[in-house]
Amino acid sequence: MENNNSCCFIAKINEVKAIEGADNIELVIAGGWNAITKKGEFKEGDLTVIATTDAVIPEPFSEKMGVTSYLRKGQRVRTVKLRGVYSECLIIPTKYIPGYGDMYKEGDDMMEKLGITKYEPPVKQIQLASGRKIKWRDNQNFHIYYKFPNLKNVDGMFTEEDEVQITRKIHGTNARYGIVKKGQLTFWDKVKKFLRIADDWIDYEYIYGSHNCEKGSDSQGFYSTDVWRTIAEKYYIKQRLWNYVKYMQTPETIGEGIILYGEIYGAGIQKNYTYGLEDIQFAAFDIKINGEYCATEATEVLTQSLLGLPHVETLYAGPWNQEIQDSFVFNNFIEVSEITVTDFSAMTGILKRTKVPHEGIVIKHISGDRKKVAKVINPDYLIYGEKNDVGDSH
Repeated sequence: MENNNSCCFIAKINEVKAIEGADNIELVIAGGWNAITKKGEFKEGDLTVIATTDAVIPEPFSEKMGVTSYLRKGQRVRTVKLRGVYSECLIIPTKYIPGYGDMYKEGDDMMEKLGITKYEPPVKQIQLASGRKIKWRDNQNFHIYYKFPNLKNVDGMFTEEDEVQITRKIHGTNARYGIVKKGQLTFWDKVKKFLRIADDWIDYEYIYGSHNCEKGSDSQGFYSTDVWRTIAEKYYIKQRLWNYVKYMQTPETIGEGIILYGEIYGAGIQKNYTYGLEDIQFAAFDIKINGEYCATEATEVLTQSLLGLPHVETLYAGPWNQEIQDSFVFNNFIEVSEITVTDFSAMTGILKRTKVPHEGIVIKHISGDRKKVAKVINPDYLIYGEKNDVGDSH
């Protein structure tokens, strides 16, 4: 793939299959994605263009193709289920590509060429708690989390020789917390260093934020209370991170700093998708130290044992296998705790399976190599999400 995060690219039609009980439609599998198309429109081995879930199709283009009515709100490609078969993408015949010819090959990114974009939820900016509005200077050491691709876009990423970790993908909102090197020292920082009254960590600061936006830092101030700050205070994240770096690291070993990445989920985070919670909770899924992501086992140990924080549920660790992967994607539903009264003096807790599908899974090579990380989205979740107006997946 030219761009692993592309939502519109050249793909080869791998297979064309009949749909039981359907005379006019058939299933086309292209680039690992399923699409329901008119019978006889495509054949195996053809190159075509596919626009995957959350691709935003310009209206003039969708009108030209006659597919506007099949798109979801905001001109986005939707996932549907028809006659027991999932359709997860829109196939765009190559005749719609201006100047299409031999210069294009499988995997070429076509987003810019066709004016197709990938949907991104808007970022909300909030003023500081003091009411003061400032021009925020992003700290370049507080890295945004790596956006890994959908496995369907990188067919063959994993083989049975790969040792992987499979974790549950949580649908909430991204969060990051770190102790990182300051972007620039304040006047008083410089004075303290000059007078040699600064401690070893004068060059570092605590900072937190969402996926795209920094929400507060020791050097610049903090926004008014939000879910990221609420979680930080609920789990004492600032204290835990400072304790870890001061007692188990040095400025030399930590370099740029440490960043904890995780998901905030529960009541009020994503519409109609609360995991049965009445509050919000946090689960970490990755850690970066001095610019490098930790191996999966090291991340779990550091998160749970050294920081004392929750880690996303690990479903499997071992050699990758398609059957094992699928077992954690399909027919997987959220379980919620339910208190059952057995008598007047005792209560027991049980797990009750709901009809709400899990969002999917994340597969990582145990080394933490970013070239070997991908997500697999449960198609039942996509259908449930659209029917119930659930917030967008990411």
